[in-house]
Amino acid sequence: MTWDSQGPATPQDPRATGPYQPPPGQMPPPGYPPAGGQMPPPPPGYGPPQGDPWAQQPPPPVPGGPADPWGAPAPMWQPPPAFPLAPDAYPVNVSYDREASINRAWGIPVIGQLIRFVMLIPHFIVMMLIGIVAAIQVLVAWIPVLILGRFPGWGYRWIGGLLGYNLRVTAYLLLMTPTYPPFSLSGDDHPVSVRFDEGVRINRLWGIPIIGQLVRAILLIPHFIVLWLLAILAVILMWFVWAPVLFLGRQADLIYTLVGGLYRWQLRVSAYLLLMVDRYPPFTLGEDDPRL
Repeated sequence: MTWDSQGPATPQDPRATGPYQPPPGQMPPPGYPPAGGQMPPPPPGYGPPQGDPWAQQPPPPVPGGPADPWGAPAPMWQPPPAFPLAPDAYPVNVSYDREASINRAWGIPVIGQLIRFVMLIPHFIVMMLIGIVAAIQVLVAWIPVLILGRFPGWGYRWIGGLLGYNLRVTAYLLLMTPTYPPFSLSGDDHPVSVRFDEGVRINRLWGIPIIGQLVRAILLIPHFIVLWLLAILAVILMWFVWAPVLFLGRQADLIYTLVGGLYRWQLRVSAYLLLMVDRYPPFTLGEDDPRL
């Protein structure tokens, strides 16, 4: 405070005398020019309004990472389907892991498959017991088709599950997979994958007792003839399934294509005969969805 002839003088306005020097750790009042023409760095914990260049921007969310610390949870990454199905894929399919490595000791002629056969005896007993239940269900599975136009869910689990179970056991016996089949009707995570599309619509007329399946059996006669001819070739190849395993440590693509394709074809024909699908099975050994 200073005195002059008029009395006490007011404090001088720092804006009239030059740049304002704020105390350490404080920001200049609004309207004061910064010292040196630049704004001093913000103190720790200072939160300027939105749009200020000092404001910290939230980092972009990392897929599959932890929740966003700024409030919004980060979206979790979801892997794409391993095998996207084609729009017109047949509702019954079998796929094999063609690149699976198999211990060469299993390729010893006769001995390798004989040991596998002995190891599969418990499966044969279990499949026989499940077959009794599945056979009873086959006798009444036409009722939901006739009334609802759909094959029952329990039919897919038991009848379809038994068909897939039998195929996985056969594939293990023929050295087409290194993985011992599980005691399960679903066979999840097994290299031999069996798929049934449940809930497909089926014309109710196929559910007429006896007549529906009899007509389907007549329609399948061309398939029976072709499958019988292919089975002769497959039986010949089955005598040599040990050779690729013994020399290469894996099964040959020819076995997967012909023998494995034959079982895929038979499964589709069986599913059509048992009213599990409505589409007539294709005349092909291969798959009609992009898994190959």
